[in-house]
Amino acid sequence: MRRRPLLRGALMLMASGAIARAIGTVYRILIVRWAGPEALGLFQMVMPLYRMASTVATLRVPVALTQVTAEGLARGDIARVERARRVGAAMIIAMTAATTVGLAAAAPFLAHQFFTDSRTRLLIALLPLAIVPSALTGIFRGFAEGCQNMRSTAAGQVVEQLTRVPVVLACLALWAARGAEYAAAALVVGLGAGEAAGLVTAMALSGWWSWSAPSRPRRRQDLRRLRFPFPRAGGGPVFLALDYLPVARSLLGISLPLWVATMVNTAAQMVNVGLIPRRLMAAGATLAEATELYGQLTGMVLPLLYLPMLLVFPVATVLTPAIAEAWAAGQAGRARARFLLATAGAFALGIATLAAFRLFPAAIPRILYDAPGIAPLVAIAGVAAPFAFPASIFASVLYALGRTQLVLGTFAVATAVRLALIYILTADPSLGIAGALWAIVADYALTAALNGWACWRWLRR
Repeated sequence: MRRRPLLRGALMLMASGAIARAIGTVYRILIVRWAGPEALGLFQMVMPLYRMASTVATLRVPVALTQVTAEGLARGDIARVERARRVGAAMIIAMTAATTVGLAAAAPFLAHQFFTDSRTRLLIALLPLAIVPSALTGIFRGFAEGCQNMRSTAAGQVVEQLTRVPVVLACLALWAARGAEYAAAALVVGLGAGEAAGLVTAMALSGWWSWSAPSRPRRRQDLRRLRFPFPRAGGGPVFLALDYLPVARSLLGISLPLWVATMVNTAAQMVNVGLIPRRLMAAGATLAEATELYGQLTGMVLPLLYLPMLLVFPVATVLTPAIAEAWAAGQAGRARARFLLATAGAFALGIATLAAFRLFPAAIPRILYDAPGIAPLVAIAGVAAPFAFPASIFASVLYALGRTQLVLGTFAVATAVRLALIYILTADPSLGIAGALWAIVADYALTAALNGWACWRWLRR
């Protein structure tokens, strides 16, 4: 097992993911029953904003740091690895501070002008509690995953849930009489507590503080640069910038296309927050009904679809550094074999999920949520699984190959299709919220087709 870090890392993440998902499933059952669909709908409304702010804060540098670290270690370029982690940390810290200030300034406008419900203002004000630790965690996890050290990611998943659940339940108990707004605020506070616990875990287990280069003969100049990564007094900021500019350019070259792609996707989710309830109201639903239906889709049905991802996410996570390492070492056949094996497993899991959702569409939500009424949505969600699960593998492979610009192109095309279908289908009274779900299925199918073709095209070379 020690000689197979890919398998060890995947199994570690699978085990921790199973524990975290089990805790998360119990948590979701409790909040659906204690907080109610309306509070869950309010919480889900601000989640795209949280994801967008987190994306802005990190610039997706952690993914680039993973790729550059794995590639640098494969080539023995230790000084580059050291520079990459320091430059990446500086970028994320600076952007996190700017993002927090910008969100605080925009909160009144977003709550009263953009979202359909002004009760989201309190939730937006609380979001930095989660954004700051989430962004900073990316520094440590990105570096650790590049070193194929999955301990911080694995332990962090469990610690986050173990912290989040009791905090949310305590806040719900304290604010039970204050209505849906404060019930939703309890969910945000719990999210922040979980992210803070994840940050502490990542700092402790990532190996950031104790990292030393793999043993090999080093020149005296290499050692001096590792010990003193910044120039001594008198070197001046110009020399500092010139010394770190190449690695900064390399990190941004990988992360920026991915950042733009994620921003496009997250912006589309932001549009969905306003678009789906409005199109539901155009189909005849009231504001409260539209908020509840949105909560059912994003807080109940889609989490069911993502539940089997606990088996795909670990493989996708370890695949990025593993393929980056093999590709940098000139082992294209090894990279292709890993890609095909991971894709086959993800597709098989997707077919099994489709079968379960089509055979037991009412039993699954009845057991988990006591809400058999969402059975038609569960049956539709199953159609997305054979596309959504391999799509996660394809994205990880493209990250490893440094082809993030292809991910950007796919996001742009698939997002345009999804938004157009949401606008058309959700306003149809015969479809309603099911129309929005069919649009999401189409998005996943198109994304899987385009990214899968791109992966095979590059790996065949």
